[in-house]
Amino acid sequence: MIVLRKLGKPNYTDPNAHRPITLLNTMAKVLSACVTEDLLQVAKTHRLLLNNHFSCQPGRTTMNSLHYVTKYVKDTWRRKLVVSALFLDIKSTFPSIVPNQLIHNMRTRGVPKQYTNWIAQKLSGWHTTLKSDGYNSELLALTKGLDQGCPLSGIAFQFYNSDLLDICDTRNGEEAVTFIDDTLLLAKGKT
Repeated sequence: MIVLRKLGKPNYTDPNAHRPITLLNTMAKVLSACVTEDLLQVAKTHRLLLNNHFSCQPGRTTMNSLHYVTKYVKDTWRRKLVVSALFLDIKSTFPSIVPNQLIHNMRTRGVPKQYTNWIAQKLSGWHTTLKSDGYNSELLALTKGLDQGCPLSGIAFQFYNSDLLDICDTRNGEEAVTFIDDTLLLAKGKT
């Protein structure tokens, strides 16, 4: 893991002024891409994710999410109601994922065990060293996180984050829309 300085930070003695970057094995990336394609097909065929999960799936773009939200707001206004919105952004999304929770969420949604077992194996036994300006740390165990830049990370995070969409009471006009680590919770009412 290489530690890079974030540009324009006033104090580089602060650990938050740095960004750790993990370099991925190319063969692992190819295998992850193959598993991702299969998992996307399974999720689509069996409707394992809600329709208001955008990104990381074919035909689920930023524009689709904007159209979805715009329609919700305009339909609400036409009924002379108001919309309240709460925007959530999850900090350090991929490094913060707890593998056991990810596997649990995937199994709860119906992802076949061959995928969850493979992902559990992929995420176990990770170690790293930090390298910066000629310094090499001791070997450190990593107990959480997905590799950012891995093809699997996007769809895996959608399963990890899917409970946020389930909390909305759609019968009472509540909605949630996610785009990777950004979530928008919407509610309509008289005031």
